[in-house]
Amino acid sequence: MSGPRNRRSLVVATACAIVLAGLAPALIMGCASTRPRAIAQEWFDLGNAWLEKGDWKQAGRAYSRALALDPSFAGASYNLARALTEAGDYDKALQALDALAKRDPKNIKILSSRAYALYKKGDAKAALAAYRKVLALDDSSPDAVYNTALLELAAGEASVAIADLRRLTDAKPDDGQAFLLLGRAIDQSSAGKASEDSDAAALAAYEKAKTLGKTDADALVRMAALYEKGKRYPEAMDALEAALKLDPKRAAAAFALARLRLVIADDADKGLEALKNALDAGFSDKDAAAALLAEPDLPERQKVFDLLKSKGLAE
Repeated sequence: MSGPRNRRSLVVATACAIVLAGLAPALIMGCASTRPRAIAQEWFDLGNAWLEKGDWKQAGRAYSRALALDPSFAGASYNLARALTEAGDYDKALQALDALAKRDPKNIKILSSRAYALYKKGDAKAALAAYRKVLALDDSSPDAVYNTALLELAAGEASVAIADLRRLTDAKPDDGQAFLLLGRAIDQSSAGKASEDSDAAALAAYEKAKTLGKTDADALVRMAALYEKGKRYPEAMDALEAALKLDPKRAAAAFALARLRLVIADDADKGLEALKNALDAGFSDKDAAAALLAEPDLPERQKVFDLLKSKGLAE
């Protein structure tokens, strides 16, 4: 499963660190009294090397060997669960994490990894409940807050997601991905009942995300629509151009840019260029084409008509 309009899968929290030091202090203390034999440590280090390369199966085999030599090696159990999750063996990953959680039931890192494994398994409801358990212990965990909000949006709980994301963005004003999701949450919450306030809030979130280098074509197209709604036409055109740089095949965005260049900017050359791009990308909305031709001050009307007719969009 994936979240609605999601451009980032649930993030793996620092819970999934690949080194023993990445575990919470309580867990480290739990295995300190029985230091793994040297050979188990060697297998553990080898597993970490495979994990860094993204070879989950090889990493899993190495961690399993470490655990065979030292069953109390909590770091190997933890990293094995990570490798199993990434390899798609979710049930075994959850078994390992459940065993660790019994030993340390308030370990944020273990609980976050368990929630992530549930998400990857496709059990969104259980994953959301698990992330909320994490937040009950630590409501400032950035990845847990983000992931909770993402799942809340998927569950239709936009207003709750907004509250979580506002808390996250207040605490981490440099988290562009959180601002991007906040914009989408506001849009989802106000769908069908948009207001100037909600439009302004969504746009502010999208702009902040863009400033922080975290944007995508979907967000840029939405920004363009909000700019146009506020009669901020140059910014709308800039946003559409940026969206098309990221995804040149967005036919609707290219047509929107053509319409603004022709009707608002009175730039026939660039407008016709954008219209050609839209048609080449497969634009096929006859109603939108008719609305464009109905514009009283449309420049190069005949050329616009001919282009649309060539694609069966005008008669």
